[in-house]
Amino acid sequence: MGQCEMGLPPAGKWSRARIELQLQQWFGGVPDFLLTFDAHYASVCSDAEFCALVEHELYHAGQERDQYGAPKFRRDGSPAFGLRGHDVEEFVGVVRRYGADAAGVRALVDAANRPPEISRASIGHISGTCQLRVA
Repeated sequence: MGQCEMGLPPAGKWSRARIELQLQQWFGGVPDFLLTFDAHYASVCSDAEFCALVEHELYHAGQERDQYGAPKFRRDGSPAFGLRGHDVEEFVGVVRRYGADAAGVRALVDAANRPPEISRASIGHISGTCQLRVA
């Protein structure tokens, strides 16, 4: 339904040049990130679902971090951008603003609100190395 990509792919020089020209023609320059959405889904989903999808894709776009968690920069001082995977922070933020149904994680929220299907005692009896103490 949605996709976040870097403005220019690391493809071969001819295909990269073609894509760069097309992006310049469309946007007047090459964006740092390109978000693409399925038009049919956008026409039938609710406003909250579409906002949740857009925000979800925006969570994939960000500044790279060094090994200490500080933002990375290029030699010219500009930010070093990169794509990020899914994380719990993203789901929490989208669910907090648009709800579990709009974010498409209703099953995850329902599972989190139920007690575990396998108790600690059952796990402890399966493998002595999983837990040293059985609840």
